[in-house]
Amino acid sequence: MELVPAAGLWVLTLLRLPIAFDRDRGSVFRATILAAIACTLYVPAIYHGIDPLLGGQNRVGLATLLSLLLGFWQFRTAILLAAVTDIEVRRRQLTFGRWVTVAACTAVTAGFLTSHVDATDPNLPLTYGDQPGMVLFLWTGSAFIMWVCLDIARVCRSNVPHMHAPAFRSAFTLIAIGCILFALVLLDRLLYGAVIKVEGTASPTAAVLTSFYWVGETCAVLLVSLGLLLPRLAGHLKNGAFGLRVRLLLLEIRPIWNRVASRQYELILEDRRASRLLFFCRHAETQLHRRLVEIRDCEMASPETSARLDVHDRSVVERAELALERRSGAGLTQ
Repeated sequence: MELVPAAGLWVLTLLRLPIAFDRDRGSVFRATILAAIACTLYVPAIYHGIDPLLGGQNRVGLATLLSLLLGFWQFRTAILLAAVTDIEVRRRQLTFGRWVTVAACTAVTAGFLTSHVDATDPNLPLTYGDQPGMVLFLWTGSAFIMWVCLDIARVCRSNVPHMHAPAFRSAFTLIAIGCILFALVLLDRLLYGAVIKVEGTASPTAAVLTSFYWVGETCAVLLVSLGLLLPRLAGHLKNGAFGLRVRLLLLEIRPIWNRVASRQYELILEDRRASRLLFFCRHAETQLHRRLVEIRDCEMASPETSARLDVHDRSVVERAELALERRSGAGLTQ
């Protein structure tokens, strides 16, 4: 079960690879790759396999938590850049986030280095939680992640009503829900540590908390991942729907173009009749635009051409022109 969040984050990282060096959107890539590294290192088999290579003494645990903290910081940065339009407010919040991240990472590192954690064990807080350094390690990391999650949820809640695109509203809503679930998962782990000290690991309460942890973590990762992918998926679906509409319009234009261009070869690029295979042509939008231009050119060059266009023909031509105009207008406003 612990492999599902890691796998999901690595898939999301690969999908975000093209924006890795983008100044405005690169923080999303950095957030996903850092979170993917943290989730991967936390898998018990991988943890036990890598820790000896780093000299033992649970240095993988420190690397895991630092990767997670930095990943959440970059994720908060990405949300602020995407959602907050007020430049001054955004600048203050980004600066505050950087200072909090530095303080949290410093405290976590200090807590780890002052603890005695000789035997490799992924459950550092449970195994060594009685040491002051581990208490600092655990509570600082937990407090930072919970603050980031709740702050992201706050930013999403404040800015979603002002977003015009439904895809972006839905995306930020999913991200907010996922972050709240992350906070609950973290609270679950804190409660789990308290419960097993009193009732032991075999208690029913501990079993329920463990089940919620794995399910909650997986759902949180999936919700946030879907939120990050939704605008792009919506764009692909929109483009796909437009492409299908263009191809259908090409089929409707085909007999009109054949009839109009049949006697005016000097005004057209291709001296041949259009077949139904036009539906499968490459660059359908360009093909439709060219045939509309040729129909209009033939109308202007010969009054007889206009007489050959009935009401239905004119309706098809106007619908095709309107579809391309709307597409062009939407492209200019994006």
